[in-house]
Order: sequence, then C-alpha cells, then structure tokens
Amino acid sequence: MNAAPRQDSGPPSLGAAVAGLYALLPSEFTAARNALAAEAGKAGDKELAKRIKALPKPSTAAWLVNLLADRRREDLDQVLELGAALREAQEDLDQKQLRRLSTERQRLLRAIVREARDLAAELDHPVSESLAAEAEQTLWAAMTDPSAADAVASGQLLRSLAASGWEEVDLDGAVADPESVPHGAGSGAGSRPASGGARAPKDKSGTADTAAARRRQAEARRAVRKAQAELEEASDGEQQAQEALDAAQRDVDESAGRRDELTDEIDELRERIRQLEREVAAVDRRSGKLERERDNARRIARSARRTAEKARQKLADAQDAADGGT
Repeated sequence: MNAAPRQDSGPPSLGAAVAGLYALLPSEFTAARNALAAEAGKAGDKELAKRIKALPKPSTAAWLVNLLADRRREDLDQVLELGAALREAQEDLDQKQLRRLSTERQRLLRAIVREARDLAAELDHPVSESLAAEAEQTLWAAMTDPSAADAVASGQLLRSLAASGWEEVDLDGAVADPESVPHGAGSGAGSRPASGGARAPKDKSGTADTAAARRRQAEARRAVRKAQAELEEASDGEQQAQEALDAAQRDVDESAGRRDELTDEIDELRERIRQLEREVAAVDRRSGKLERERDNARRIARSARRTAEKARQKLADAQDAADGGT
C-alpha cells in the first residue's frame, strides 16, 4: 500500500496524517506514524507531533473496513446507502420493504466482506473468518446508525463496531480523529453527527424543530403507506368479490341453461310417449281384429275337421261293406 502522504511545504496536518496512516497495512502503521510525528517535531510543531504520536494502531477488523473505504469506496458506499434505505423502512414501519432490503443486506454484506478478504490476501495480509465476521458486524452497525456510517466512511476506524437493534452505536474511541469525520458522508441522508467520543452539542431549538419536522414527515409517510396498503387491500377485496360474483353468475347461467335443456328433453319425451301411445292403441286395435279372425278361423277349422272326420268314417264304412260283399 502507499506510504503516508508527505508535504513538501512542511509537516502534514493531523487530518492528512490520519488519512494516510489508516490506509496503510497494519505492519506499516507504527513506523509511518513515528516518522510523521518526528517530522512534525522537527518542524517545531510539538503539539502536532504529540497528537500524531498518540494515534493508535487500528485493530485488524477495523483495518479491513478501512481498506474498503480506501480501495473499494463505491462498494462501501453501496452498503451505506442500503443502510439508509433500511433505516427509513424501519422508521416507516414498512415490513414488506424491510424484508426485501434485509435479504439484499445479507447478500451485499457477504459479498463485500468476501471481497475485503480477497483484497487483504492480495496484500499479503490475510485475515481469519472470525475477524472477517467482526468486520461484517461493523458494517452492519454502520447500516443501523448514520453516525456509525459516517465513522466507517471516514476510513479511520480504530476498533470494530457492534449494533444493538436500531439503537445508536457506541462510537467512543472508535475513530482516530473525530473532528475530521464529515457528517453525512456515509449516512446516505442527513442525520446525527458522528464522533469518536461524546456527541457534539447541538442547537436545541433547531434540533427540536428538525426532529419535529422529521416526525411529521415520518407520520405523513406512514399515513400514506397505510392508506396505500388499505387501498391495495380494498382493491384486492373488490377484485375477489367481483370474481366470486362472476363465478356465481356463471353457475346460475349454466344451471338455467341445463334446466332449459332438460325441459326441452321432457317435452320431446312427452311427445314421444303420446306417439307411442297412439301406436300402442293402433296395435291393440289390430290385435283385436286379428284375434277375432283367429277365433273365426279356429271355428272353421274345427268344423272342417268334423266334416273330414265324418267323410273318413263314411269312406271306411263303405270300404268295410264292399269287402264283406265279396
């Protein structure tokens, strides 16, 4: 990595010294810090030399986050902007948006920490999984608190950070030069100022007015979101009711159509029955006539049988008489 910046016109300012030192590898930090302090001392600025000499070396997890601020600024800004969106969704109690952004947060944090580990390995300073997890927790803390976001964006973290829900993150002793941390640099939106120690005093009347305005805006946004949700729910209910009505009407129409079909079929069957009844009556009449003709034929047949029997008997008698005469 680059050495700490130097100035030809004299010793570096504290801000310049901080900006250069905390972009260095941990193994380079102490020697570079001492060199800058000695330079300030030779220039006659004993106070600056003392302050530079007192700058602490960052923890490895903090250095890993500083590395992102120095080498992967756009990726870090993306994380911090997503944090601002998450805070707004949390303030608005937008659960749907929170779920969507939380999924994106997990993916983004894993990706950027993996990238930081790869970058550290390229610089011959690999970090363990536990330290990478500590860096990820620091980034998550920066997403929950705008002041922590400013601290992370400054690139001068001294230690890792920890989130406690959506409460303010403890930043005491977290940055090397609190006075040089630009407020709003990493928050994604105007918010509380960051510091490494106690929070900077604020104008109470201005703060109260701003806070009241933010509350009114938040309440208005929540009212709009609630009204939108109610409208969506009512629209869904209206659509479902209309669909149910349409389905019921289709059932009624189908039932009426089926009834008409059955009625027509009944009429056709009744007409067929009448036709069959007429055919039955005709068959009955013909049967009666045929039965009468049969009975008459039977009588004629019986009479013919008797006549034939008499003729056969008469023939037999005649033959017997003829045989006896001979």
